[in-house]
Amino acid sequence: PDEPAADSRTSAADAGTSDASDSSSSAASPVVSTKLADMFAKGEVKSIRVLGDSITAGLGCDGYGVDSDTGTVVYSGPQGSYQESATTVSTWANDFRSYAAQRGVTNFVNAGVSGFKMQYLAEDPAAWLGDGADVIVVVLGTNDAARRTAEEFSADAEIGLKAAAAKCKLLIVVSPPQNRRTDATNNFSMQRADQILTSLCKMKGYVHASFLNTLQLDTADFNDDELHPTTAGSHKLWQALKTQLALT
Repeated sequence: PDEPAADSRTSAADAGTSDASDSSSSAASPVVSTKLADMFAKGEVKSIRVLGDSITAGLGCDGYGVDSDTGTVVYSGPQGSYQESATTVSTWANDFRSYAAQRGVTNFVNAGVSGFKMQYLAEDPAAWLGDGADVIVVVLGTNDAARRTAEEFSADAEIGLKAAAAKCKLLIVVSPPQNRRTDATNNFSMQRADQILTSLCKMKGYVHASFLNTLQLDTADFNDDELHPTTAGSHKLWQALKTQLALT
């Protein structure tokens, strides 16, 4: 449910959107911000870095599992060293890459790493953020839900997202899709993760989008694990983000 203060803070936190479009943070389609669209229009975006887990890396999508074709190290720190997943994987992040390349972005990094958590961003931000980017998008929480408490996730998000915001002109935080994973037991739901991120973004003025209701369980949106989107599902994630950020 929306907090009473949602409308009153709209103009300050996100000029250019209406009260109506800002009133439902976890809905799948309404525009939540025009900030990125405005930056694209002004030619202000040359670099984008997307932080995420296997859903962003593309596990379960066509083409996943081949060697990186960029060789870009997206994380180097306490958890090891990881290269960017191939640009040919049919993941939402590569849909975003293609869109951005047509709009002047010359440096797009898909820093999605399978199994990664908001906790890792909080523990060693520099290891994952690298040199930062004009725009940083963070889609984390799926693995935190199975490994952390809601309170720990909230604390990690506050630390990690603050560090990310300091490394970019625009931070976009995206709530992960729902899931019904069987490989682990969730300590808190994706709905709770969305609530935590919604509240934090309102407080800090970060742009907040959501994949929570974009995909439907028990459909072709998901692989059999009801956790990782299919190629079709991942394309839907991009369309949802595109819509919420008013990208045309």
